[in-house]
Amino acid sequence: MASAGQTLNRPTLPAGYRFSPNNDDLIVYYLRRKILGQQLPADVIPTTDVYASRPDKLPLDDFKGGEANEWFFFSNRSKDDGTIALDGGYYEIDPEGAGPITWEGKIVGYVKTLNFYQGSSPNGTETEWMVEEFRVNPEFVPLNNNDRSTQEKIENLVACKISRVQPEPEW
Repeated sequence: MASAGQTLNRPTLPAGYRFSPNNDDLIVYYLRRKILGQQLPADVIPTTDVYASRPDKLPLDDFKGGEANEWFFFSNRSKDDGTIALDGGYYEIDPEGAGPITWEGKIVGYVKTLNFYQGSSPNGTETEWMVEEFRVNPEFVPLNNNDRSTQEKIENLVACKISRVQPEPEW
């Protein structure tokens, strides 16, 4: 843990590189390896509880090296009940933003999109923030049935892509 005046040693990417994986790469090379405790190609994705606070209150500075207005985190999986209430707003699942992720002809995972709204459900105002939550297909992870720790990670650990969509300027 860093003390006052110290910075955490987060790995950075070489100059000129940006972290912008395809959906299947995020699952195959990052989430699956994180679940299995294997080395990641680039250890640049921090871990935080994405659904514990509003997206503008997340530690966005902990993620370095990505595209503008795009951040990646490992997190606990969201609840599947459609709405996650927070102080001052809520996340709501976008039914059109869900589906399987395939790699080499196999379903390796799933994605669902959650939009963030200010106010109280169901009368909130949609914001420019959204989360794409990626979870691994349990059939894609080699598993010993006695390995409860890995089973829990498969069920609970996700990779999240936080996006802030800036409105187009009006001319």
